[in-house]
Amino acid sequence: MKKNCIVPKKIKGTILAFLLWPVLLTPLHAEENNADIAVIVSSQIRPYVMALEGLRSGLQQPLIIYYLNSNPKLIRHNLSRKCYDLLITIGPEASILAWSILNPDDKKIVLMVLDPQKLLTDPGAHGVDLRIPIKEQMRLIKKRLGGKRKIGILYNPAENREWVEQAQKEASGLGMSVIPLMVQKRNEIIKVLSSAYQNIDTLLFIPDSTVISTALLTHLVKEALLHGIAVVGYNHFFVEIGAVMAFNIDYEKVGILGSKLARDIMSGSQCGLFPPPFEVEWNEKAWKTITEYLRRVGAPGPEGEVP
Repeated sequence: MKKNCIVPKKIKGTILAFLLWPVLLTPLHAEENNADIAVIVSSQIRPYVMALEGLRSGLQQPLIIYYLNSNPKLIRHNLSRKCYDLLITIGPEASILAWSILNPDDKKIVLMVLDPQKLLTDPGAHGVDLRIPIKEQMRLIKKRLGGKRKIGILYNPAENREWVEQAQKEASGLGMSVIPLMVQKRNEIIKVLSSAYQNIDTLLFIPDSTVISTALLTHLVKEALLHGIAVVGYNHFFVEIGAVMAFNIDYEKVGILGSKLARDIMSGSQCGLFPPPFEVEWNEKAWKTITEYLRRVGAPGPEGEVP
């Protein structure tokens, strides 16, 4: 079996999406062995560690594990002198490193990265994309919140223009509408959203570096609740600050899915890029707050499928 022979090239920089909502853990020690599968992990934040544990449990074999943030130069040096049957990356920094030094036909899998094909400029990237499919998000919003929802989405067009355009198409097919709320700077957000309150009944947050700020998000969610607008977020943090529901990615299951893809690619089977395993978290308290507000102002109440 052809192994990955890694040759150093120039590495590009990247910014990790707020999507992971990281919690630092005590660093783990890399396993020293002669396994044919190597894993490069961007850092020891909790989501990456959970994905790694899922990967380990699914593969049931020794892995050579490198933590990129421990000593990037040493890791690059070591990788340049080793060959592997498969290289698995966890996180954007690790993935950028691997894709910058591997040959296109080398076997590699990317995990825990948002929009990896775009980030790595590789339309044939294999692995798990952290972006939950637009169609599925729209379907779940309609199922849980009901009615002909008018969904506002704050976004920077430089990052998410195509995503929002696709969301408009998917929502339209379900009898809903997406109202793009374009911002290019963080100081524009409050003004843009305030002017949109009368035109939306739902506010969907998507991973976008312009809108990433814990203090700002807390304020925006609170203001939306005060206007009877249902907020939908992309991780548990949003529910903590008052969102009606959130799409929570199961990071351990991302790793387990990665182990299946690893077995497939090692056996010569077809691989590909798959959406992440996730669950929907519901906030009954926030839902009641919204329905009570609509009742007070005499507006029609939502007709969603409340769990």
